Formats: sequence, structure tokens, C-alpha cells
Amino acid sequence: MNYYFIDYENVHADGFTGAESLGENDVICVMYTEQSKAFSLELVEKIARQNAKLESYKAGSGAKNSLDFQLASYLGYMIARCEGRDDCFYIVSKDTGFNHLVDFWAERNVTVKRVPNFVGEEKETKAAVVAESVEEEPKAKAKAKPKTKGKSKVSDSNKATKEELMQYLTEEEYSDKILEIFNSYKTRVAINNGLSKEFRDSQKSSAIYKKLKVLLKEKQKS
Repeated sequence: MNYYFIDYENVHADGFTGAESLGENDVICVMYTEQSKAFSLELVEKIARQNAKLESYKAGSGAKNSLDFQLASYLGYMIARCEGRDDCFYIVSKDTGFNHLVDFWAERNVTVKRVPNFVGEEKETKAAVVAESVEEEPKAKAKAKPKTKGKSKVSDSNKATKEELMQYLTEEEYSDKILEIFNSYKTRVAINNGLSKEFRDSQKSSAIYKKLKVLLKEKQKS
């Protein structure tokens, strides 16, 4: 099941772009404030046509970033409630401050992503990638090879073959690039991020990652 936590104060109606692709196993949680409670008739009609379950929560006002705090709190509550299941959690917001929340859960092997809408052109790690590029720029000028998190010293015992991946993926899903990503990174988080960057499609990358979870465990990807 996919959970989408919408920072409506930040994205407004644009955050619902691509909502028509959602299904009955998806849950939309709209977080809004007194200042951002107005919904256009067009948006109401779009939401009404979806099969996804809709929840809405009015965040308390009077404090700076109150909506962000309540969204983060409810996200943590739902993650704990869904423990043991392969659910995915998305924060629909352009606020890069949520990247720290994404990283926090990634370290605990929970799939949380930040996207600007349901199409998901912007990935949750975009800010981190930009920051890493800026940090590595002086090293690049000095002709030093930039470090890639989780992509060094992968032992042969931690690598997989095409045949092993095909036990979990269909022929349509498999590609040599997936095998390369699997064998290039040491951690599950790095592999998940690698898939997200490769496919530029949060739902597709999450689906493939879920199917490979058993194999990741067998290969002792931490």
C-alpha cells in the first residue's frame, strides 16, 4: 500500500498532478491549514474521481512550521502502525527540509520519498545529490575521484547473477542496469536510491526494490 502525505500549504493544487494514476490500495493524506483550506471545484472533482482513499487533516496554527511538524508526526505514526508490511510512504512537497526526514527513515530501511506531485519528477534525494556535488567539487578540481556512498568493495559473495535476479523479476522488469546497481552498492539504501535515479519513476523503482528484498537479505546487504 502507498501512503501520500500532501503538504497542501506548500504544493496546493499542483501537488495533485498525476493523481489519476492512483489505485484503491493508495491512501492520500492531505495536510492543510486555515490559510490553505480553499480547494477549487476542479480539484474537488479530480479527487472525487480517484479510487484512492482520501483523508484530510487541518493542522493547528499559531506556530511556525506547525503543518510540517504534524505531517512528520503522523508519518511516523503510520510507519509504526504498518511495521512488518512492504508499504511505501511519500511526502508530496517541494520543501527540501523534508529530505532530512527521508534520510532518517532510509537509515532504518523504511522507504520514504519526497516528491512534488504524483508524477514524481523531483526525487527525494535531489537536494542531497546537489549538496554532495558541491562538496566534491574541490576534490574534482584536484583530480581526485569522488566517493560514492555504498559503492566500494562489494565482495563476490554479496553479488548476484542475472539468473538470481530473474527468480524475483519478470523478463519485462529485468535489465542489466538493475543487475549493475545491485552489484555495485553495499547497502539497501544505496540500492534503493540507485533504482530511483535510474527509473525516474517512484512507483516502478519501489516495486522492483520490494521484489528484491529477499535476495538483498540473502546477500547480506545491510
